[in-house]
Amino acid sequence: MKRRGFVASLSALAVGSCARMDQRRRRYDPKECPFCSVNAGECSYCKGSGKCTYCDGTGKRKTTTKGYPLRGINEVTIEEECPYCKGNGACRYCDGVGKCWACKGTGHIEEWDFYAKYRAQEKKKDDEQAE
Repeated sequence: MKRRGFVASLSALAVGSCARMDQRRRRYDPKECPFCSVNAGECSYCKGSGKCTYCDGTGKRKTTTKGYPLRGINEVTIEEECPYCKGNGACRYCDGVGKCWACKGTGHIEEWDFYAKYRAQEKKKDDEQAE
């Protein structure tokens, strides 16, 4: 008896859901940026602030070593220039703009050739550093 009720409810569910297919919102948008899908157009690393996430935008990072008091080794704190933002405090993924690096803040991607874009961007940075 339980099996008949289950089959009947399952078939009613399938028929009812098929009748409303035209009213449903699309679950997948092929042009939606996968890197900023939660907050469209916002850099997912710095959450749109444009600040380096490793040094919190200060440009300096504190590193602390562990101390061993029984061996006479004290804890040491070293403050150094942040190696990720090179001391400027800007997010290294969006260059401090706060917009998604993949879709440039639009939330939609027209071309899916990320590797070519990345290589072109890296070549441009290398050329600027060489000058």
